[in-house]
Formats: sequence, C-alpha cells, structure tokens
Amino acid sequence: MVENIRELGRVKLVQLQPSGLIIETPSGDYYDVSRRVEVDRIQITSNGIEATTPDGEHVLDIHHLDHPDKAYDDDDLVCIGFTSHYEAMRKKFGDHMVDGSAGENIIIEYDQEVWEEDIGQQLAIENMESGERMLLEFVSYATPCAEFSHFAADSQDMPLEKEKLKETLQFLHKGRRGFLLVMRGDQQTAIVQAGDRVFAIHE
Repeated sequence: MVENIRELGRVKLVQLQPSGLIIETPSGDYYDVSRRVEVDRIQITSNGIEATTPDGEHVLDIHHLDHPDKAYDDDDLVCIGFTSHYEAMRKKFGDHMVDGSAGENIIIEYDQEVWEEDIGQQLAIENMESGERMLLEFVSYATPCAEFSHFAADSQDMPLEKEKLKETLQFLHKGRRGFLLVMRGDQQTAIVQAGDRVFAIHE
C-alpha cells in the first residue's frame, strides 16, 4: 500500500496534566488552566504520557493507564493541538487562550487549521536529535466539555446561556479543541520535545 506523507509542522511545546484541569467545587465545576505543566520533553509509551517536571518530579498524565485517578477511556492517551487553532480561538475569545490552554500534550506549530481528514490514519513524530520516527494512530477529535467552553468564553463566573454554550461547543468541535491518538502497537517508548517534526500519514 502506498503511503502519502504530509508534513504538519514542528512541535512547539509539550505538557501534561498531573491532576486534570477540572476542579469540583460546591458552586460547580471549574476549569483551572494553571494545573497544566509544561516540560522540556515527554515520554510516550503504550500506556500513555509521563515526564519529569522542572522541579525534578516524575509524573504521569491524568490519561495514563497507570494513573491512580484515571477516569477516562483507554483511547485518549495522547492529545495534540495546533497553533493555528489557538489563533482562531484567540480571535473569537481573547488573549487568555494561550497555546496549550486546552491541555493537549503536544502543540504543533502550523499556519493552517487542521481537521480530521488532514491528520490521516497515523501521525509520525521525528525526533530532531536521532531522526527516528514514532508512530501514533489517530482515534478521533477531542470533544470539548462545558467547563472548557465556559473558560474559553471567559464566562466561568457566569455560565453561558444554553444557546451561547451550544455555539461555543460547536466552534471548538471537530478538532479545534484537539485530536486523540494512541501509540501504534509495534512502537517502542519515544521522547517528544519542541523542535521535532510532525507528519500525517495517509494510506
């Protein structure tokens, strides 16, 4: 089978969520963007993402299969986003929508918005130091939640009315909020860092 490979830019930043970004409070759930942790590099395994924080602590992403508080499906181990989508979100919602504020693990620098048909069946990330490529299998786009939608619309203290929430969810849908992937079964543990090249593979 012939593969069609298309470059989708370079990794801009990597991060993880040691505790998740949604906090439960008596007055309702709250999206806390400050709980994401940017790191120099992440390690991707078949079980998910882990990393060493700037403070020297080894942590698992909340979506990692071995995380004690994991409460998500097993097909959401890696999440990617694109700077182009954040440009669109900033234009609509404001400057608080900094790159990575949706909590994706890998943010890719790319000047065009990317949709499901652009991703292909697999994504390859080429380590800038070794030249080795790690393959991720595409699962789906990340469905936006109400809590993130209220954060995006800068309306956490006064939740959006039903129609406005619907409009916000639709704007963030279909991949603008990010895409979910898992490591291909025959792949070894890989390191991803800023500067690595990213390719979409269509079969």
